[in-house]
Amino acid sequence: MLKLLELVDRLCEDLAGYTESAVATALGPVGMAGIAREQRLPGICSVDRNPSRTALVAALFMLGGRLSLEEYEQVLPSIPLEEAIEAGLVTDSIRSCIAIRPVPVDDRHGGGELLIASDLGPLQGKAPSTDHVMPVGGATKTLASLTSFEAGQTVLDLGTGCGYHALLAAKAGAKVVATDVSERALAFTKLNASLAGLEVETRLGSLYEPAPERFDRIVSNPPFVITPAKVRAMIGTFEYRDGGVEGDSLLQEAVAGTTDHLTEDGIAWMLGNWQVAADVTSGSFGEAWKQPVEEWLGDQKAWVVLRDAIDPAQYAEMWLRESQLTGSAYDSAYCVWLGESAKDTSIAFGYLTIAAEDGPQRLEDYRGPIADTFVDSTWAGLELAGASDQELLAMRLVSKAVLETRLHTPGQPDPWHISITAHGREIPISAEVAGFLGASDGELTAGQIIAALAQLLSVPEDEMTEAVLPAVRELIGAGALVLGG
Repeated sequence: MLKLLELVDRLCEDLAGYTESAVATALGPVGMAGIAREQRLPGICSVDRNPSRTALVAALFMLGGRLSLEEYEQVLPSIPLEEAIEAGLVTDSIRSCIAIRPVPVDDRHGGGELLIASDLGPLQGKAPSTDHVMPVGGATKTLASLTSFEAGQTVLDLGTGCGYHALLAAKAGAKVVATDVSERALAFTKLNASLAGLEVETRLGSLYEPAPERFDRIVSNPPFVITPAKVRAMIGTFEYRDGGVEGDSLLQEAVAGTTDHLTEDGIAWMLGNWQVAADVTSGSFGEAWKQPVEEWLGDQKAWVVLRDAIDPAQYAEMWLRESQLTGSAYDSAYCVWLGESAKDTSIAFGYLTIAAEDGPQRLEDYRGPIADTFVDSTWAGLELAGASDQELLAMRLVSKAVLETRLHTPGQPDPWHISITAHGREIPISAEVAGFLGASDGELTAGQIIAALAQLLSVPEDEMTEAVLPAVRELIGAGALVLGG
């Protein structure tokens, strides 16, 4: 991998113009749809029909295709084949040794694209090895949608993998430390930083051991898959996904470590799986998903979002498929996995935003879209939503980014359903709460609006307060109500 760093300048020169939009044009909608499903053949067929230079670049570095010498010289004219083979960029049969893919960067992180190198995987027809380094996937993008970095901040990317989050932080001008237990992952991080012309310090080690200092921001997509020890003994420990520890203890340690590794105003963002003592298939899941996380957090200020929850069988199927096991090996590992899983349990997946200081907590089950305004407004409203009832009643609030929907049965004067859409998510509300929102322009306090509604509807004020105030607190937490100017 070190020899690849010597080729970076010429590689960047030859890959100029290798962008997502250029690849989409070269491979067409059918080829790109196949890539989204991790099916390479539609793209390979597109290259065969239209072997443009961009298509050949995609065939080599994205689809695991084989090039002729003439095609290779079109793709990498600055790097002689013998040198590319010696550096470990391509094989002597002219197939790439690594995947390189343009990855769009959202506006939250300044836009543009990054070239991200990783190990060959299912899209290139390769099964992952135990030291496999993943490309940028859905979980990585989900975590990126939460984060934001500023110039001058110190940032720790805990379990960096291919280094994507470290690059986003460095791109913003932060001083970044990236850690991982995998030397191969750190080598890819160095390569990707060089491809982007960015500075990232890499350190080898588990969790916080190689980074004992405090940071302004911590970001972590740790190897959170909960694989039973007997299954790991059968299929190996995949460093990129399995922490090699019991249950969800790795995520627990990562959360606990934030208290000693965040600066006073620091924030940590994490993804993870955790075990829940409830059967998600029985309808009894309820609020049980919160209990483990609440215990880990203690009194720390935090926002936790449950994104999904599945039973052990679904969980085993998902990760054994990803390991590309087949036949009797799959069957054996599956049965052992279920035999080792506790009965009547589920596995939760979610993300956590954690502050250094103690404060209010918001734990919610939300499966919808994650918009920038949703993320920022929810975190900003956390302290406000944690105010006492008397403090809430004294606030002058303003509804923000709210669209109201009313559904009527023909011939009936009153709607049977009222909801608002705020920051990309729909929230059902009552007619009384809708009236409160309509009057929330910052002129009157929440208490004055509630008193007016009580008088208008001939309801005792304390009953109106009891009916409306919890919803007001929730709408503040969802970013639909903010303090007036």
